[in-house]
Amino acid sequence: MLKQRVVTAVIAGLVVLFVLLFGGLTGWRCLVWIATLAGVLEFCQMFGQRWFDPAAWFGAIAITLADWFPKQAFHPFVLFLAVAVVFALPVITRRPNDLRTYAVTAFGALYLAAGGASLIGLRALPEGWFWIWLFLVAAWMSDTAAYFVGRLVQGPKLLPAISPKKTVSGALGGVAGAVVGAVVFGEIADPRYSVWVFAAVGLLVALTGQVGDLVESAYKRAAGVKDSGRMLPGHGGVLDRIDSLLFAAPFALWFISGVLNGWM
Repeated sequence: MLKQRVVTAVIAGLVVLFVLLFGGLTGWRCLVWIATLAGVLEFCQMFGQRWFDPAAWFGAIAITLADWFPKQAFHPFVLFLAVAVVFALPVITRRPNDLRTYAVTAFGALYLAAGGASLIGLRALPEGWFWIWLFLVAAWMSDTAAYFVGRLVQGPKLLPAISPKKTVSGALGGVAGAVVGAVVFGEIADPRYSVWVFAAVGLLVALTGQVGDLVESAYKRAAGVKDSGRMLPGHGGVLDRIDSLLFAAPFALWFISGVLNGWM
């Protein structure tokens, strides 16, 4: 299982590295779009929707608009229209009992759309190549350190009702790993910034990423499934791999483009 997990992670990492090195912003946008599109289909399937059901099509359209036309997608009228469509679908299909399922899947689609758009927004920033790599290094180091520290140290569970395997030691290890990883990468790649900037980004990514991981655990429990899918051997589905990235990306984009820009 561990070998399979490592092999999958290495292959995924090489794909991301290739796209970031040679794909430019368009290549990164395409990669995020494909990943979030797969993620929203997994989310719909977890709650009983097939790929050709209206909820799945709604999710695919929401993801596509957010990833390729973010300014238009998040316009207040477009968001209102999305909510109106969700409420109207059970009326059109004459299946009012589907409203709860449609609402859940639509909300999930908007959540994934915001995360994907933020991942693209990080790459689109001035010096975006550096910032997206700093973000990814912090997220991956947090995930890796949490996994190995949790298995080695174990100890009290973090939130057993939501995620039985996660421990307090793993969470703390994840924070330490993200901060160290961000500082080391930042000092090597662009030492013009203060070490505290890198540490702050690492801390923010670790904390929000771990919340995102728990959020996914919560909605998997609500759906009664162990994994979001089976697309990635050793990791489950696409959502199982990118859940923390999608939750952390909007916070990182806000912090880097807004807060740090004000400081510097």
